[in-house]
Amino acid sequence: MTDLITTSRATQNATLAALNTANATYLASLITAASDAVRGACKRDFSQTSYTEYHSGGIYIREPLRLRQFPVLEITRVAANPRAALLVQNVDAGTNQRATVETTATSLRVVRIASANTITNDLPFATYPTLAEMAAAINGLGGGWASQVIGQFGLWPASDLKPLQGAAMSLFGGRELELYTEELQPFLCWPPGDPWGDDAGDQCSTGWRLDDETGELFGRFPRGQLNIRIDYTAGFASIPQAIQEACVQLVLDLYNGGLVNSTLKKATLGGGSFELQSQSGTAVLSGKVSLLLAPYVDFSKTMFR
Repeated sequence: MTDLITTSRATQNATLAALNTANATYLASLITAASDAVRGACKRDFSQTSYTEYHSGGIYIREPLRLRQFPVLEITRVAANPRAALLVQNVDAGTNQRATVETTATSLRVVRIASANTITNDLPFATYPTLAEMAAAINGLGGGWASQVIGQFGLWPASDLKPLQGAAMSLFGGRELELYTEELQPFLCWPPGDPWGDDAGDQCSTGWRLDDETGELFGRFPRGQLNIRIDYTAGFASIPQAIQEACVQLVLDLYNGGLVNSTLKKATLGGGSFELQSQSGTAVLSGKVSLLLAPYVDFSKTMFR
């Protein structure tokens, strides 16, 4: 992820400007560390980014479905009803002792183990954009690989395949990969099922409405486990100044903390002496940083997850 502040923003602080002159690489590392720490403390990403999330559906009216990032700038897709769309298998059990299929962010990967040799093939979604093209590419690999489109999904995007949680066995029957096939639309009338709405009936039986500031979707969703896919864009086009200043102050705290010998308890210098304040074994943010971040903490991550 990108840093929450730039070097020019950090060097508005005189101490960090001097550090940038003396050791720009160290300052860059501190900025990245502070950005990660702020995201962790607030349980949010902040930067404008596109996301794909999977949620479990149910009849949500009072309790919303909560997206993990906000504010939401755009929802591009809400889909349900995952269905088998592509069968991937290895039919040569005599040659291959193990064969698996998995998905990455950019490709479909098939791996086979033959006489202790590992043969891996990555098939990029960009090169094989439809399921029909992906199936043909798998069939062309040889080594026992075979694939076929299930149903009428040949022209559907291969990149829409539901991610696998790890590699799945492809010998002895293979593995069926799924697509989310049912598009859920925003409610055209409210409340859902309102007989007096202009678009009453089926158009109001399922659907959603969004609170873009909180990332909450209110509405009705089909019941199931991880049966809802949501593609959306969230975050700030420009990081709020309070977040940026919290990063600056945290970078400064990290830098100053590195100048202190934490193993030293008491020292004598000539006729005088000094004693360091005892330090907690638990890392905590300073009061000024906590004050700046307080309005941006996502407490729902603690309350609901």
